[in-house]
Amino acid sequence: MFFSLIAFLAVVPLRADTPAGPLIWDPITNVAMAKPGAISAHLFFTARNVSKQEVIIDGVKTSCGCTSAKMPEEPWRLAPGKSGRMEITVDLRGKTGTLLKGVSVLSATAPKDLLIQVTIPPGGTNTLSPAMADRLWNQEMAMADRQAVFKGDCVKCHLEPAFGKSGAALYRVACGICHDSPHRATMVPDLSALKIESTTNYWRNIVAHGKPGTLMPASAATEGGPLDDAQIDSLVTFFLGKYPPKKAEDPLDDDD
Repeated sequence: MFFSLIAFLAVVPLRADTPAGPLIWDPITNVAMAKPGAISAHLFFTARNVSKQEVIIDGVKTSCGCTSAKMPEEPWRLAPGKSGRMEITVDLRGKTGTLLKGVSVLSATAPKDLLIQVTIPPGGTNTLSPAMADRLWNQEMAMADRQAVFKGDCVKCHLEPAFGKSGAALYRVACGICHDSPHRATMVPDLSALKIESTTNYWRNIVAHGKPGTLMPASAATEGGPLDDAQIDSLVTFFLGKYPPKKAEDPLDDDD
């Protein structure tokens, strides 16, 4: 019986916080077992405002760079009686054993320290080569935040090479690195086979503002990307020459 209780506690997060402040967090300590071979662990904390005043969370600080937190919005505003979820991603590449990570909620009225415990099973991520693990991690970060390619370690490949370049040279380092790669991810489209009306406005919009819900980031400097207006214009001109405008395919057309 004692052994069963210990085993149960090892896999179940500690229960929700007590209502000593305006927010109740559930759980306060999140315990997880990583999947064999996984490069990341995904967890979440739920916050509920039990006060009669709006609570504002200004940000979240994690105890190390391998752990990232994503709030529903920034700043995160919780009206009285409302709940929301904060998502956590832990980088497991090259790690073994049990990881303990802290998450500090930054708020003038409801600060809180939360804890994450992730146990990596024997073998960890050793089934993947370091290069492949890095590639999958970068894709995962981009799916969570398409602007991630212009942050952290990714800037060396996706931001810095674009400085001072335009036209074909800019395409090669800023676009071709993904779209023309021999190991192109399946979710990255083949630009020569797009089923859209590839007009000037299309190329300008997709380059400057990206496409929400996909890996395509917004490259305009005004949105956190590396490109100024002149560089964007040069890419639009390049795309119009390489991929001449064509009408979108009619989904009702049938050659049969």
